[in-house]
Amino acid sequence: MLIVFSGVALTDQSNSLVGELKQVDAFHPPADSSLMPLYNEWHYFNVIDEEQGLSLICTFKLNGYFGISEMLLDYYTIDGSNAYYVTYPIDATEYSSETPDVMIAGNSVKLTPQGYSVRVMSEDGSSVFDALFKPEVEPSPVFSATDFSPLYGGEINWIVASPKMKVNGNLTVNGKTYTLKNARGYHDHNWGYWNWGDDLGWDWGQTTQTKNSLNGSDIGKYSLSFGNITDASYTQSFSSVLRLWRNREIVATFSGEDIQVTHSDPYVGPVPVPYLNGYMPPGSFPLPLKTDILASSDSGDYLDITFTTDLDHCAPLPVLVLITDSNGVPVAEKYRIIWEMIGTYEVNGKIDGKPVSYTAGGFMEYVAGDAVTYIPFP
Repeated sequence: MLIVFSGVALTDQSNSLVGELKQVDAFHPPADSSLMPLYNEWHYFNVIDEEQGLSLICTFKLNGYFGISEMLLDYYTIDGSNAYYVTYPIDATEYSSETPDVMIAGNSVKLTPQGYSVRVMSEDGSSVFDALFKPEVEPSPVFSATDFSPLYGGEINWIVASPKMKVNGNLTVNGKTYTLKNARGYHDHNWGYWNWGDDLGWDWGQTTQTKNSLNGSDIGKYSLSFGNITDASYTQSFSSVLRLWRNREIVATFSGEDIQVTHSDPYVGPVPVPYLNGYMPPGSFPLPLKTDILASSDSGDYLDITFTTDLDHCAPLPVLVLITDSNGVPVAEKYRIIWEMIGTYEVNGKIDGKPVSYTAGGFMEYVAGDAVTYIPFP
């Protein structure tokens, strides 16, 4: 259900970030209905709280090809990990080109004068996430890529609405409540037109410096985010960007050949996918447990970044790809995998002649490999 709202003022004068986000973080439903089968758009939020060993990701996704909306809540606590995933008809979803707000069967994102109110509840009520994400820094410019797709109108757009947020709220799992008090959060927004069967892959990652990592050489709190659009075999990069924020503002941007990404320590075994009650064949979707990113510019700015993780903190998200015949009739179902990873970043470098050095937890995604047929569990 596409809803058009009148231009109601959402923000007070004390929160210019919220006023800006009302515009740049709104949804982008296709004006040309012929593009609806290629339409993909989602809000992504994450939280990390090292003190109580808690991290989570949450997505609200619109999928034009299948005419569905998808909800994901994936969390790790000291008591274990779990994920909640459910789909609903897209026609029953409320979203608008004039606001970031979205409602999927009672699960919601709402931009308020204080920040983003995010609420997710599983259908059986066993998992409830209810939190306020307050933006602390300015959003990024829109990053766009078009070279990956031969399709008319094919494009991917991405905006980091806020790489550093204060999160307050609760995660309740099976009757136990974890309270978030000024935890570190992040929010971005992706949209565009593509087929998941395209020759497409990507890297994405982000981290924010923590208070306990500050030292005398730091002049402010740093946040970074990077994205890299590649082919499915991960042999060619089409477009890439890495941005560093200091306090509230972007202080460095690297792009294209300024950025080198190297993966190592791959896991190449079978990939269990509980959503499908099966697994992906060994070697079909390698998972890099270590990623090195080197970004440098002619000005002398540089960042040397290492991300490490382990299998216990990586979740495979399946993406359905319909295989069609020459008449466009579906003849088979295959899947690709988006690897969602939580791990540790080591960040070192020099920006504006001043050193940057910190270690902090953060998130990464990795997508590579062609669609395959999954194998049912015995």
